[in-house]
Amino acid sequence: MAPRARWTRSLRREWQHQWSAHPGRLRGLLLIWLLLSGSLAGLLWQQRLRLLQARQTQQMQTDLGLLELRINSHRITALDWGHWNPAYAFAGGEDPDFAARELDTSSILEDGQMLLLVDRQQRTLLARGDLLEAKTSPALRRCLQQRLEQLALKASTSDLQRAYGFLCQAGEQSVLGAGTAILHNDSQGPGRGWMLHFSRLQRPSYNAAVNGVFNRINAALNQHSDAEAIPATAVSELLPPAQALSLQPPVPAWRQRLLALQDVAPGWIGLNTLLLMAGSGTLLTLRQLRLRDLLLQRARQQPLRGLLLSRHELLQRIEQLPPSEQNELWIAALQVTVMMLSDALQHRSHAQRRAMSSLVEQLQRLSANRHLALGEDDTLLQVLEVNENDAGTLHQRIEQELEVLQQAMADAMQLSVSGVLTRLDCSGLPQQLTDLNLLLAHSDSPGSVRQLPEGVREHARQLRERVKRDFNLTRSIETLQEHRCRLEPVMALTGAEQTVVYSEMLFRLPEELEGSISVQELVLALERNNNIHLLDQLMLRRAISLLREEKTPEQRLGVNISALSFSAEKHLQPLLAQLRSLPESLRRRLVLEVTETALLQKPDVWSQRLQQLRDLGIAIAIDDFGVGFASIAYLFQVQPDFLKLDLSYTQRLNDAKVNALVDFLLRYTELNSGALILEGIETEEQLHYWQARGVHLFQGYWFHR
Repeated sequence: MAPRARWTRSLRREWQHQWSAHPGRLRGLLLIWLLLSGSLAGLLWQQRLRLLQARQTQQMQTDLGLLELRINSHRITALDWGHWNPAYAFAGGEDPDFAARELDTSSILEDGQMLLLVDRQQRTLLARGDLLEAKTSPALRRCLQQRLEQLALKASTSDLQRAYGFLCQAGEQSVLGAGTAILHNDSQGPGRGWMLHFSRLQRPSYNAAVNGVFNRINAALNQHSDAEAIPATAVSELLPPAQALSLQPPVPAWRQRLLALQDVAPGWIGLNTLLLMAGSGTLLTLRQLRLRDLLLQRARQQPLRGLLLSRHELLQRIEQLPPSEQNELWIAALQVTVMMLSDALQHRSHAQRRAMSSLVEQLQRLSANRHLALGEDDTLLQVLEVNENDAGTLHQRIEQELEVLQQAMADAMQLSVSGVLTRLDCSGLPQQLTDLNLLLAHSDSPGSVRQLPEGVREHARQLRERVKRDFNLTRSIETLQEHRCRLEPVMALTGAEQTVVYSEMLFRLPEELEGSISVQELVLALERNNNIHLLDQLMLRRAISLLREEKTPEQRLGVNISALSFSAEKHLQPLLAQLRSLPESLRRRLVLEVTETALLQKPDVWSQRLQQLRDLGIAIAIDDFGVGFASIAYLFQVQPDFLKLDLSYTQRLNDAKVNALVDFLLRYTELNSGALILEGIETEEQLHYWQARGVHLFQGYWFHR
């Protein structure tokens, strides 16, 4: 029989056996599965639909923003020329040479732009532009006339000092622009006519993609509005309210629901198929897996079986003790980790068993020892009988025994022993053992034994809340697409002149987290769960986006990169790949800031990785220099572009040692083509003091109050 046929036959028999043995349980599981599967499908569909709707709304808002930008450029031109005395004189017949002298040589008629001036009786005074000078379509002529009439009506109801946007939809001759009254510079009353400045929807200077976008926007603008349409106020200012234009959604609501269903259905069907296959396979292999795990656990614990109690046996013995003895019992939960092992030990599991056996032998020497048991995750549980007079020295004696163990095993392996010592809670021992295991799994001080005489229940509760909050914070960062930031400039001072060398981008909390947590707490939470790379990637993406939007080619941005992200190869390689994909001109405007303390670990590796960044044209800044108390020898190895001296030094004026350090760093950066930045400048006195000593680059509250 083929293997596939045998597997199918075995599966069918197992299903029949389970159905006959546990019919109610299987029916309940199937019902729960159907409910969960249907709920999951509905939830995924709703999330996908919201995502599609959010993307469409964002696209519509972007389109309206582009429309607003073009209208604003026409508003500015109309106000500049319409409220100019020569144009005012021309409209009154006082300056007939105005067009030849000023207008025909101006750039406001280039790139498909047009200008139309009429007097107060709507008679044309001046018409410039290819559509006005050639054959104008009747639809465009009527639309322009209507906009002029609406503009004239604004004289009695609105402010003549402003310009009003408009759009004329006339097929290939569609135009958009702005209109205003022709006024004297100081005049507040009725003017001498009206001016329209507008341009073709498709401008020669725009590429095909941009012109295509404006054609799409024009097609989506109409007077019919539904619940998802967005008012286009920028082009409706010269229209009656009943004729105001709105931007219609490109995809109607019913089609969005269908698209969301099409996106979710394949994944949902595939997931249910996998779950069905996994459930069927589990029925065949569950017993074999449990048997194998049991055999492995017995084999692993065999060397300690004669020395240690099981968790169940420990609970039974404690329950049998009289209350008078229970009050004098303490418990120590210890966990051994093999950090390094010699070549003589081929497998870490063998080293772990050897270390556990040695630890048991060492702890048996304690005179207060009562019971030794093996808990979850290879946690060693030691129950000690201690009177009140010896309770203060118990912690010290355990640490001494652990130190003796580590020294004795130093030739074979390097050990780290973490532990918690507390008073035994006989009434709630099962929960206490669970809490002890939790504290060890999330120890804030690995390699040491914490003494908690008041118990561990409150510590465990706080830790569970912290773990839950850390998880929620990580989820928030994972789903965060946009965030706020603050730019803190690094200033260069030469005499009275101030220039920005680069701006350091500092993370600001999203609005939903502001007030409930600080940035420092968020960073610590991400570091505890090895998720700080999420924040680094988010900041780097935002910096790249800002650099691409910035019009000034000299603008530079600084971004902090965590040492944890840079030291992990799985996070470093995507970061380097992202940087390599950028244009060289953009990379040269990026400054990556690394804290000094990060460089103290494996300086050779850091030097190599920083050189990879420097080869890409990215500048390197060493942040918080001076707080790591390291030798300055690594400076000659790293050779940063910027060296930022910590504010704890900057704010110590008239200190001979700090002055000598600053003099040395100035000379060092000068010889190595770098620059010294003093952080934390908060007063004018500090600024003048360090300027007098030859420092030119500064950063601090003084410059961005």
